[in-house]
Amino acid sequence: MKVLQCKLKQPTAHYRDPKVFQNEYISTLNLPSKTTIMGMITYLCDRRLNSDIDIGIIGTHHHRELEFSRGENIDFWNEYTNMRKGKDKEKFLLQGNYYDYYKEHKAQNSILNYEVLKEVELTIFISCKDDEELEFIRKKLESPCKYANLGRKEDFVIPSEKGCFVKEVELKEVIPMNTRDAIKENIKLKNTYVRVDLRDKENVETIINQGVLIALPYKYKDLEANRDDRVYEFCHYIYVDNDGIYPKNIKVNVCIDTKEVFTWL
Repeated sequence: MKVLQCKLKQPTAHYRDPKVFQNEYISTLNLPSKTTIMGMITYLCDRRLNSDIDIGIIGTHHHRELEFSRGENIDFWNEYTNMRKGKDKEKFLLQGNYYDYYKEHKAQNSILNYEVLKEVELTIFISCKDDEELEFIRKKLESPCKYANLGRKEDFVIPSEKGCFVKEVELKEVIPMNTRDAIKENIKLKNTYVRVDLRDKENVETIINQGVLIALPYKYKDLEANRDDRVYEFCHYIYVDNDGIYPKNIKVNVCIDTKEVFTWL
């Protein structure tokens, strides 16, 4: 099976967990979610993709650091914007809640602490049943007309190999029946996400203790909805670190050129 492979580097990266809403300390995921990667792809393609896209991810980072930025109380700006738009303007003015009042009494500075990954290296695999759409994606990634970022706006990506943002590679699908077969064939999952179905008790029990269980956004429930109204659908994944695991009874993909092993998100 032929798929697209992107080998990328990021000097810094912060992949926010959409379930975390606190601002005092914002941790980062170890790898971007499928929706984050799809966001970058559709941004570079400059249009919505009509076909189902499969994404695989493998990645490492050198270390983590804590960074901070200055912010302001969001309630102040939301209410002030509503007042300027005329929403409940009389109520605001009767209560004395005009700009100077908010600025003096309600607007507060806040420090946002971000956990940031440094010297990130990613390998992204992209597959699509529609060959024409996959070729369209390849051309757009091959010669991007916009700068690419993954995570925050400032978390730009560059190709690991100069001038080579994307290339076509061959995969083979393998299902090791037991750990012995996986070891024999050197099939090892590491630095990646593995999707798990918690209802499949037999397979879950063999992998649940092999990594960190996390719920990540898989797709939007309604792509036609306005951006602000979109709702995520979540799936459960195990994050497997550099120690890795030898999978059994799990369909995995092996890149024939690089021998990298991953599953579709």
